[in-house]
Amino acid sequence: MKEQPKHTLIDLSNPIIDIMPAYPGDEPARLKKINDFARDGFNNFRFTSSMHAGTHIDGPMHMTESTRFIDELPLDRFIGTGCFLNAAGMKVISYTPEFASAIVPESIVLIYTGFGKQFGSEEYFHDYPVISMELVQFLVKQQIRMVCLDTPSPDRHPYDIHMYLLKNNVLIAENLTGMEKLLSVKKFEIIALPLRIHADSSPARIVARILE
Repeated sequence: MKEQPKHTLIDLSNPIIDIMPAYPGDEPARLKKINDFARDGFNNFRFTSSMHAGTHIDGPMHMTESTRFIDELPLDRFIGTGCFLNAAGMKVISYTPEFASAIVPESIVLIYTGFGKQFGSEEYFHDYPVISMELVQFLVKQQIRMVCLDTPSPDRHPYDIHMYLLKNNVLIAENLTGMEKLLSVKKFEIIALPLRIHADSSPARIVARILE
C-alpha cells in the first residue's frame, strides 16, 4: 500500500504579546494577566487591541465604502493554493515575468521581502518595501483571494494600493513572519483564518500547509 505524504504546517503568524507593536497612530495591543491560579483558583487574561496590530487581515471595509464586515465573508476566501514571490532586497516590488508565471488564478499570494525580521523595530514601520500598481493590477486580473506580506503595509499614504486591492475583492494580510521557510517549497496551501469578529478587519492565525 502506497504511503500517504506527510503534511507539515508552518506558522507564519507573529505571537500576540503585551505591548505588541502597532502601526504609527494605533494604540499598542495589551495582554494582561487579570486572574492568577494561586490567588483566584483560575487563570485569566485580558486582551485589548485594534484590528491592525500583529498578524492580521484587512477586510474590504477597512479602506473602502464597503459595509461588509470581515465575519460576513465566506470562509473559502481565507483558504487557498499558495503562490510564493521572492522579492527579498527590493524596495519597490514590481511586475516581472517571473512573478507572473508563479501566480495561479484565485490563489493566495505570499510576497517575501525578508523585512519581517525587523518587526518590533522603529525602522519596520517607516522603511518597508512597497508594491507597485502594475503588479497589483496583475494580481487583481488573476482574481487572487489574498496577498500576504511580511511588512506592515503594501503602500504608504495615500494608500492607493490598499484601496485598489480591497475595492477589487483582494484581502490583505500584513505582518507575517517566517516566510523564508517556504523558499524551497514547491507546493503549499495557505490557511489564513480571521476571528469571527464583527469588525472591518481581524487578527489572524496564518499557516502554510506543505503539500509536497
